[in-house]
Amino acid sequence: MSQRSVTRIAMATIYLSSTYEDLKDHRRVVYEALRKAGHQVIAMEDYVATDQRPVEKCLKDVEKADIYIGLFAFRYGYRPPREHNNPHDLSITELEYRCADTNKKPCLTFVVQDTTPWPRVLDDAHTGDDRGERIKALRQHLLTEKLASQFSSPHELSTLVLAAVTKHLDEQKQPESVKKQESVEATITWDIEKLGSPYPGLMHFTQKYAPVFFGRKVDVQAVLDRMHGQDGRFIIVSGDSGVGKSSLVDAGILPKLVEGGLPGGESCECVRIVPSQRQDPWSSLLVALGGLVTRAGLRPDALVEQLNQSPNALSNLLRKITKDSMNGRALVLFLDQMEELFTAQDATKTRQFLAELYRAAQEKTVWVLATIRSDHLHHCHGHAEMRAVLGSKGHHPLGPIEPFMLEDLITFPARCAGLHISDDLARRIVYEAGSDPGNLPILAFLLNQLCEKRHDRELTTEGYLALGKVAGAVKQHAEQVEADLEKKEGSKALALLPQLFQSLVTVNADGAPTRRRPLRSALPSEMNRLLTVLIDARLLRTEGDDVGGTVSISHEKLFEAWPSLKGYVEANKKQLIDQRLLEIRAQKWEELGKPWFDGLASGREYHDFRRSMAAATPLTKAYLDASARARWIQAGAIGMVMLFMAGGGTWLWSTGLTVEQAFLRAQSQLMSIHLVPTMETVSAGTFRQGESKQSDESPVREVTIKSFAMGKYEVTFEEYDRFAIAEGRSVPSDQGWGRGRRPVINVSWDDAKAYAEWLSRQTGQRYRLPTESEWEYAARSGDKQENWAGTSQDAELEEYAVYGKNSDGRTAEVGTKRANGLKLHDLSGNVWEWVEDCWHKDYNGAPSDGAVWGESHRGDCGQRVVRGGSWATDRGPCVRLTGSGTPPTTGPTSLASVSSRTLSPNPLPFVLLPFTSDSAWQISYLRGLWG
Repeated sequence: MSQRSVTRIAMATIYLSSTYEDLKDHRRVVYEALRKAGHQVIAMEDYVATDQRPVEKCLKDVEKADIYIGLFAFRYGYRPPREHNNPHDLSITELEYRCADTNKKPCLTFVVQDTTPWPRVLDDAHTGDDRGERIKALRQHLLTEKLASQFSSPHELSTLVLAAVTKHLDEQKQPESVKKQESVEATITWDIEKLGSPYPGLMHFTQKYAPVFFGRKVDVQAVLDRMHGQDGRFIIVSGDSGVGKSSLVDAGILPKLVEGGLPGGESCECVRIVPSQRQDPWSSLLVALGGLVTRAGLRPDALVEQLNQSPNALSNLLRKITKDSMNGRALVLFLDQMEELFTAQDATKTRQFLAELYRAAQEKTVWVLATIRSDHLHHCHGHAEMRAVLGSKGHHPLGPIEPFMLEDLITFPARCAGLHISDDLARRIVYEAGSDPGNLPILAFLLNQLCEKRHDRELTTEGYLALGKVAGAVKQHAEQVEADLEKKEGSKALALLPQLFQSLVTVNADGAPTRRRPLRSALPSEMNRLLTVLIDARLLRTEGDDVGGTVSISHEKLFEAWPSLKGYVEANKKQLIDQRLLEIRAQKWEELGKPWFDGLASGREYHDFRRSMAAATPLTKAYLDASARARWIQAGAIGMVMLFMAGGGTWLWSTGLTVEQAFLRAQSQLMSIHLVPTMETVSAGTFRQGESKQSDESPVREVTIKSFAMGKYEVTFEEYDRFAIAEGRSVPSDQGWGRGRRPVINVSWDDAKAYAEWLSRQTGQRYRLPTESEWEYAARSGDKQENWAGTSQDAELEEYAVYGKNSDGRTAEVGTKRANGLKLHDLSGNVWEWVEDCWHKDYNGAPSDGAVWGESHRGDCGQRVVRGGSWATDRGPCVRLTGSGTPPTTGPTSLASVSSRTLSPNPLPFVLLPFTSDSAWQISYLRGLWG
């Protein structure tokens, strides 16, 4: 039996400590996992924490245990009387921890992340007699002095606990001589003079860095174990951006495979493929295979054409390549950054590529190791083959590296290179790196810079401070690179940065920035010097040969850490979204056979797309040219329609329509005239709904909401008028206040429903009103429990809401006030907002899952609920997010409608519109709707 197997079944007596009510679910999962692993667990719930005897027994059991495990959230816990040997007024939980620490027990501590949604009633900051000061101090001590691991869910916690216990037992089983050797063995494994820094900076750890890759031993072995299993031919490693997925595979797993880690010790050759290296996945694959293809007597360009026409030829082609150019060795494909198949590729080709790659793996032609960001994992749900991988043992979710492993990642590579870093500095870096799972690239960059600025062979605190510490290292470096460039090359070089960024940046389906990889040869020659400087500074990277080489931003973490890049993205967000949408529309138009009218851009959308032409491709240029041609043809046709109507003596504007509205009416006879609204995603969560001081909003209760999307702004006249005109309805009065971007007023609940149904038909998506719970959850910024939509501070109300005090007696254009924490505007004030629910006198019997509340429990569906206050109300309704009942046929000037939409795993998400009761609706366009 191997030593690894022995450590798995090693027995230990573990004392499990925590407060009770707030962590009972977490402790239950941990308790069961430890018992299942064969450990004896002493659980604190076996005692009653109200007298002295159990306290003494708890502390004696801590002394007997082999390992102490402490779980900490936001409650300090019961404090025994001072006369019971507790002079410092500590809680039982802290007494247990102090006892373990004093007796030098291994203390494995785990702390709930600050950002984790947590019930207010279980948080001392809201309910404690000390306003949470004791638990805050204890948490700070554990995070800084004990490098406590952080968690957000019960199952994540159980995984962390088992990993920490396993690591501790592994270390205990090793003889001291082995431990000592491991701590210094690296002094001969990395020649710093020849190989440079043992830290890769913003790049990931490649196979070159295998001798200095630490901290992921458990994950490396887990993936190798999966590859030896029944479902091991196709493995997906998922994790957050920056968590180290590429490094795990490239520096951790692939070297093991080359050394004989495949089943039976089979020899292999490993090839890395990045999907966005070329325009389609087949081209990217053939570029990655490189010389293997030509050595097999094949032409890459011919193979790309063959695979585009016959994707099912892949398995035979790979079989020929392995036979003719690899002497029968196995081929391992490392499909890195798999999300790029979904964000920058043709959907049909992506589907074919994944299906055939999976089939080739199952036919034992190839091994596949893929990495994908967790926030893109849902794309796999639309592919049967990928669902099969995710549903089997072929999926390895990679969690954040824990503090005790992070310290190894910092200190061991330095020792490998014969360098020294003090324990104090290492611990400080671990603490200041924080709990963000994506901080690894920033940390590796800092260590790389620290290594370059070493004093003799010492990585010093002075050097660390000079670099700006963890938070400022990249920022300081990027600004220095730009300053040096301007000094040497002049301001013209820096003036090219925005143009370069436009070629290197796109957005994903959620509107978040992500990387492009254009060919370096396709970029203007005047950028060559700028590119060279940024590549040498490791802010950009190149891949491939000179002719086919690509250039890209080194890591996605630079979108936050590089000030110039961050500023560019913020200033050009709308243009980047339009550019992304243009590319998707152009692809779909090409798939349809490039029709003369269908799928082309028109109106405001066309003008938005024209502004995105700086990074245009031949396809997007052709699409816009076709759109311009169609616009001229349509304009002529509309003119004919209007002349025909005029000839009949029926000028449209004689019926009360303006000239612009009359033109829209004529246009609607030929095409859809709807505007697609802007949406913001609202993540799932739990919050406390209601107001105890309001009889119709009590009792206060916890409600769990599923993810959905809501309109960024209230629905405007500009949007609603198109519905009314197209459907032959009367356009609502604007009270003389103006139309355009003002929220539409004088619309009833029935009007709101009709608009949602019409928009659903026009877009092919499902729009509806929100439920009352969904509306309040969005208004309170999720679980932040804000009094207003955006703030709980009286002094800040005017920044977020248009209401009686600042409205000047009328509505304001949407978006003139600040958005709340979910990027939604005007949920307090401006116009009342319709929701789906029927009126009830209170919340007794209300659903706890955020569903629509209809006629049950004496609901009155002759009245519908409105929320949020308006331009005419005082601060009261805004503060309490008041709801009230209004007949569904009513459309007073103080009412509006809000729109939102739910998200589903379908390629095009269903849409949900919450409507306000003030005549202004809130619908907006979800970035990447068409992605």
